[in-house]
Amino acid sequence: MNKKEILLGFIIGIITTIIGVIFYTIFIGIQVGLNTEQIIEKITSSSILGKRASIGVLLNLPVFYLFLNKRKEEIAKGVLAAIIVVALIFIFNKL
Repeated sequence: MNKKEILLGFIIGIITTIIGVIFYTIFIGIQVGLNTEQIIEKITSSSILGKRASIGVLLNLPVFYLFLNKRKEEIAKGVLAAIIVVALIFIFNKL
C-alpha cells in the first residue's frame, strides 16, 4: 500500500503542475491581450516552459499541505517527489 500511495501522490503532483502551467499561461495571456490561438501556442511551446513550470509547481504546495493535514504522509511524499522530478528535469534541460 505504501508504494501505491507514493505513486498516487506522484501522479497528483505531475497533474497539478500541468494544470498550474496551463492556468498560469492562460492568466498571463489574458492580461497581455493574446487571443485564444496565441495562448494555445504559448501552452504548447517549450521555449519558456521551465519558467512557467516553476510557477506551476507552486500549485503543488496547497496540495502537499492538504495531504499532510489529513495524515496522508505517503501521498504527500509522492507530491514532493513530483516537485523534485520536475525541478531536476528543468535543471538538466538548462545544462
